[in-house]
Amino acid sequence: MKLKNNNLSLFCWNIANPSIERAEKQADWLAHRLDDDVFILTETKNSRGCLFIEEYFKKNHYNVIFEKPKNNEYGVMIISKHSIMPISFYNSEDNLSSRVASVKIVLNGKSIDIIGIYVPSRDRSPGKIARKKYFIEKVQKALISKKEGTHTILCGDFNILEPNHIPHYSFFEAWEYDFYSFLQNYGLSDSFRHLNPDQKEYSWVGRTGNGYRYDHFFTSRNLLSVIEKCYYFHDTKKEKLSDHSAVILEIKNNR
Repeated sequence: MKLKNNNLSLFCWNIANPSIERAEKQADWLAHRLDDDVFILTETKNSRGCLFIEEYFKKNHYNVIFEKPKNNEYGVMIISKHSIMPISFYNSEDNLSSRVASVKIVLNGKSIDIIGIYVPSRDRSPGKIARKKYFIEKVQKALISKKEGTHTILCGDFNILEPNHIPHYSFFEAWEYDFYSFLQNYGLSDSFRHLNPDQKEYSWVGRTGNGYRYDHFFTSRNLLSVIEKCYYFHDTKKEKLSDHSAVILEIKNNR
């Protein structure tokens, strides 16, 4: 695999299920990001806009993985300049399976599993709370069953915050913060926080101006030494392409 600047760059972004008009702008804008190798797009749907993005990149010889969401559900799309192979991760046949996309990419003989997830949001209704809990539990079980020592990148819109997020939001419950803690205890590290222990950053800002760091890259600890950069990219919001900032991870191409 020949990588520009000797780095593998992954671009993770909630595209907010675009209209066809906004999807055309998003696709063209992404195609001009020449330094990025893999796009992980969350909040996709089986919609005209998302289908346009899929076909746009396929026609331009990218590799695309996109399970079409059913029953008005949301999903994840992975687009890569390089060869990727779908892998089995979230094995439950339920309506939420489209919220996970998982692939393997090989970098200088090293296999890396890239798993994109879009965790359901929730309000205070029991049904949505149960749905979010169910999905998180399934992801946890899938991670536990992974082969020890696998090089893993887990990314996406988690719709959860780190326990010491500033500001603290009391409406998030302990089980939601516990998912973040589970990932750390399992052996995945928050890539942005690893490089920036104290920096405040937000990937989504509400109408009241409150910020939330919902979008994340978590990497297995056996990849921490090759992380070059992890940062939030706010032009996606400034240019009104989505209401989320993107998060970018760069991995050094060590030979």
